[in-house]
Amino acid sequence: MIKIKNILLWTYLLKFKTIVKNFNPENRQIIGNTGWLFLGKVFRLFISLCMGTLVARYLGPSRFGTLQYALAFSNFFLPLSTSQMSKIITRNLVQKPLSKDRILGTAFIVQIIGGILAATLSITFIKIIYPQSHYIHLLVAIVAIKFIFNSFQPIENWFESQVKSKFQVLASNLAFLIITIIKIFLIVFKAPLFLFASIISLETIIYAMGLIFYYQLDHQNIRNWRTDLQSIKDLLRDSYPLFLSATAIFIYASIDQVMLGNMVGHSSVGIYASAVTICEVWSFLPLIISSSLYPSIIKARSLDKYIYRKKLQKIYDLTSLLAYAIIISTFPFSGFLITLLYGDNYQLATPIFSIYIFTSLFTFQGEVTSNWIVAEGLQKLNFYAKLIGLCTNIMLNFLLIPLYQGKGAAIATLISASLANYFCFLFWKQTRENAILTTKALFLPLRLLTLLKRN
Repeated sequence: MIKIKNILLWTYLLKFKTIVKNFNPENRQIIGNTGWLFLGKVFRLFISLCMGTLVARYLGPSRFGTLQYALAFSNFFLPLSTSQMSKIITRNLVQKPLSKDRILGTAFIVQIIGGILAATLSITFIKIIYPQSHYIHLLVAIVAIKFIFNSFQPIENWFESQVKSKFQVLASNLAFLIITIIKIFLIVFKAPLFLFASIISLETIIYAMGLIFYYQLDHQNIRNWRTDLQSIKDLLRDSYPLFLSATAIFIYASIDQVMLGNMVGHSSVGIYASAVTICEVWSFLPLIISSSLYPSIIKARSLDKYIYRKKLQKIYDLTSLLAYAIIISTFPFSGFLITLLYGDNYQLATPIFSIYIFTSLFTFQGEVTSNWIVAEGLQKLNFYAKLIGLCTNIMLNFLLIPLYQGKGAAIATLISASLANYFCFLFWKQTRENAILTTKALFLPLRLLTLLKRN
């Protein structure tokens, strides 16, 4: 019996190998590139979750909350350090490969200036907003160092443009592995909190060194980078809309933890962050789905409107199915998951998790909608939606955190996520038709029940 199974297994492997060989070199390269990216994400996913819970257990809710507060606050200024120009840099590298040294040099200069500005502003504003704690100032300053080394991220875009993401993944996972080992040592030897903040920046530094190493290994020379004032102006002009949207998104993602820390205390941030971490561990799934199927959507748009809408509906349904599957498989066991991963000290995170997990219904759909908006050239509406979500989140946090603490912040996030990723698009004429597809996807369980009854 075992021999028969082995023969069948080898038969399937040989068939698969034959199919892959029939692909042209470009398709094989794309498949390999996607595989490296997926493996890189999966590798980091589970180890990050395990290490994150170990660190949270060691530090306890109060110190873990202090670290998360410093990280969330500094993230307000993260868009300045990268300017969210990756897509533009990659596009330029693909369109003008002979100008790569000018493109990379320009991006490097813009991002290193942005990184210095982001670090300076984060340190300045934490002293104004939180003047009573010099230790918080120290933690934010340590974390802010990473902004300066984000300036080497354009090398990622070079590897993407050449479909060589394996180098990016190798550099990223090397840094991740080194930092994971250091975290274990810090826990074993009972290290102070500021060292855990230090390794956040250290990972960025190691990753930057890895990118430089693999860039040189690919027979490129970083010394050839150059720029001029006109190239800098062009890049800033192209990336300006993306910068505004990214700023709104990053503030939106971090504001709840910062407000919770200011209004309740750092221990509540630690409790809240533990629940959010588990809920958001699946966030890469809709990203992979939407980015993989995005080219086929673009092609369908230019061919047939009916096929275009049908493809969109299938993608919305698939992301909705994933979100419901995650909710159904985790919601009933929320208390067990929190205790298993974080321990008894984090039990207060259970009701927060039970509320926050439902945001995936809207954030998953929002990932697909964002790609659709780019295809339709409606980026401004996406920015307006995120801005409305941000303002709503801030107002609801002011109202709900004093009453319900972490649960109030989770409710505020759920409501604002539904606005930013769904309800806003129902009100605008240009996006209403697509929002109806989202509505159908959100009501997928009822549609499935109807189909079952008919059968």
